[in-house]
Order: sequence, then structure tokens, then C-alpha cells
Amino acid sequence: MSISKEQLEQSFKDKTYVELKDLVQLIEENFGFNVTLQWKDKQPTFTEEQKKRMTSLIFNDDGVLSQIHQAQNDRKNGISTYSDSDEEFEKLLNEVGNET
Repeated sequence: MSISKEQLEQSFKDKTYVELKDLVQLIEENFGFNVTLQWKDKQPTFTEEQKKRMTSLIFNDDGVLSQIHQAQNDRKNGISTYSDSDEEFEKLLNEVGNET
């Protein structure tokens, strides 16, 4: 994928400075990509919709559910394998119950 130098110069002919948004627009228009930029040193952030979809996928996975149920049984038998916090574990169980 490439564009010619002439195309590049034509795209920016009236500009003294080429801004980042101009480059993004050029890439999107000429190559058909949807470009999203993110700072290198920042952790990725997810939209609320992405978080909901990931949560749903996780809590509908049979392997994950099996592990959570095993942890629940272990906790009843005095073995705390998930978390030392009863409150946090109950929160997880409630979330699982709401997703399934």
C-alpha cells in the first residue's frame, strides 16, 4: 500500500504544516482504514460496550464458570482459593449470577 509523492503533495498543497489529523484523514481516505491513535505509554481503555461484551463472554465460558463454582465449593469447605476477601468473592458470585 502506498501513494505517490505527487498524491501526498497534492493532499497537503495548501498547508504550511501537516497536522496529525491530516495524516489520519489521508490514511483513512486512501487506504480504507479506520485509524485510532493512542499514546504509547498509556494502557488501552475500553468502551463501556467493549467491557460489557468481554464480561459477557467471560461469564458465559464453561471453563470460567466451572472454576468459579469450584472456588465457591472450596470456600464452603474453608479453603479460600479465589480471594481472602469474602466481600469481593460475593461480588464476583453476584456478577456471575447476573450474567448467566
